[in-house]
Amino acid sequence: MEGKEGGSMENFGPGSSGLVLCVAVACAFLSGCVKFPIFGSYYYRDVLVGTADYNPFSGTSYIQVDSRVHKVRCEGNSHGSYAPLFSLHGAGYGGEGELKCSDGRIFRVQWATLSWGTGYGVGRDRDGGRMTFVYGMEENEAENFLQKELPVILKRSE
Repeated sequence: MEGKEGGSMENFGPGSSGLVLCVAVACAFLSGCVKFPIFGSYYYRDVLVGTADYNPFSGTSYIQVDSRVHKVRCEGNSHGSYAPLFSLHGAGYGGEGELKCSDGRIFRVQWATLSWGTGYGVGRDRDGGRMTFVYGMEENEAENFLQKELPVILKRSE
């Protein structure tokens, strides 16, 4: 098939991998949410595993984490509250939210981005109990990050 300028239009046919990629990206974007894995610690005694569903249209996230040992579920919403003037890699954005847990605790969380798809957060309940987490990383990467960076993260959150 010839295009308007006489060039071939074969690359834009239904079998085109470029078209498939464009459709897949458009569907993912239009679905409204991007899912990030979350790993962390609850009172330093329990491992947290969950997800953050980020909605780029509203700038909000729905966070849900479950503790592995005590079987406590914490969930709630967060929103962005800080954006740097300039960030090529997505680092430096921040936000806050509230997570209500099945054991009755309520954590006020604050998070910060490390890149467009990764970040960390700290939450505290009214009794001073602490929750720490990272998102957008595989479990072993998250564990290594928390071991190295946890003292710095906690110092920033005080």
